[in-house]
Amino acid sequence: MKTTSRVQVAEVRVLRMICGVARKDRLRNETIRRELDVESIFNYVARTQLRWYGHVGRMEEDRTPRRWYHWVPNSGRPQGRSRKRWGQNVDEALRERGTSLDDVRAPETFLDRENWRRLVADGRWVRK
Repeated sequence: MKTTSRVQVAEVRVLRMICGVARKDRLRNETIRRELDVESIFNYVARTQLRWYGHVGRMEEDRTPRRWYHWVPNSGRPQGRSRKRWGQNVDEALRERGTSLDDVRAPETFLDRENWRRLVADGRWVRK
């Protein structure tokens, strides 16, 4: 949460410098992004993670990335608040698009590339 906020602040600061807009001008971040035709860094990361998730979903079972994605460690994590795993980030990105990891786990979901690309790009997809 703290890191997310800091990244977002740094991103907007750079966009404001590029645009030549100060905070005192009271322009909204969305307005600046629209003016520069730039998407949020978090949207970009989520889209990229979903693209990779679809790629791994289409891989053969014996491919290393696929094996590592399904690997479950036999030891616990250190004490304290557990960190998110990559799959949890993918699930969050899917939930923002109106679906969940459970809805898209079927192999035929990944094989329909046009449908998957539509889901990754703007959250629209046809459930089968």
